Amino acid sequence: MKTKEQPHLKLFSDVLHGLTDEKYVQMEHLLNDEQIRQFLLDHELVETVEKFFENNLNVCQTSKKTFMHRNTLLYRIEKVKKILGLDVRKFEDAITIKIILSLNEIVRKWKLFTF
Repeated sequence: MKTKEQPHLKLFSDVLHGLTDEKYVQMEHLLNDEQIRQFLLDHELVETVEKFFENNLNVCQTSKKTFMHRNTLLYRIEKVKKILGLDVRKFEDAITIKIILSLNEIVRKWKLFTF
């Protein structure tokens, strides 16, 4: 089985050891990818994915706790898959999406503290 190259995993590891200006620029560049940007700008999708993570990738539990119809949740999950090419229901893809969300949060906080 061929593994996808995931440069963001190395970048995330570097972030944990200290954020430099160079790493910040790399993160910002990664987050400006067209598909990632499209996902991050859709606040409804981001919130849905975050709730899905909070409920351990459990569709039924997420739909109950968010008062969202199960089919609506599944539609949004498919929309994420269409935009990013990642299936949040698969562990490896879920980790990648979680890293994207974490990097986005780090970049947002970095901007607040450095400007």
